[in-house]
Amino acid sequence: MNEEYKNYPDNAKVWVYQAATHLDDDDVNFLKVKIDDFIATWISHGNLLKADFDILHNLFVVLFVDEQGDRMCGSAQDASVRLMKELEEQLETEFLNRMNLSYLNNDKAIPVKMGDFAKLIEEGTITENTLVFNNTITTKKEFDTIFKAPLKNSWQAQLMA
Repeated sequence: MNEEYKNYPDNAKVWVYQAATHLDDDDVNFLKVKIDDFIATWISHGNLLKADFDILHNLFVVLFVDEQGDRMCGSAQDASVRLMKELEEQLETEFLNRMNLSYLNNDKAIPVKMGDFAKLIEEGTITENTLVFNNTITTKKEFDTIFKAPLKNSWQAQLMA
C-alpha cells in the first residue's frame, strides 16, 4: 500500500469492499500485511499484476489493477474474491455483502444496511447533499470522481422515493 495507484490510468480496474463495521487499527494492520502478501504474488496470464490497494476510513478495502493493455484473467479475479472471503472469516466481518452502504458524517464514514439507509433518508439524517460512498465503481476514473458524491448524484438517490 504505497499509493502508486494514484498514478494508474483512468481505466485501471477497481474493486471496493466495505466492511460491515469499522475496523480497528489491529485489523487494518492485519489487512495491510495480508493484502500486501497477496498482491506480491497476484498473477494473470502467468504475469505479475501491477496492483495496489488502500484502506480508507477503516472501512473500505480498495484494490487497484493497472491491466497495462492485457485484460485480467478470470482466475486472477477469482483469487481476489477468495482473499476477501478468507479475510471475512479471519476478521469476522463482511466484505462481500453489497447491501452494506455508507455515508459521511463529520468526516467519518458511517456504515449502514441498505434497509436502514432509506429510513435515515426519511428521518432527514441523510439528505440529498450528504456525501455517500459508491461501492459499485469499477475504474480508477470512477474512484476519483464518484466514489464519494452527494446522495442526489449517486445511484443511492433511488432510495429517496
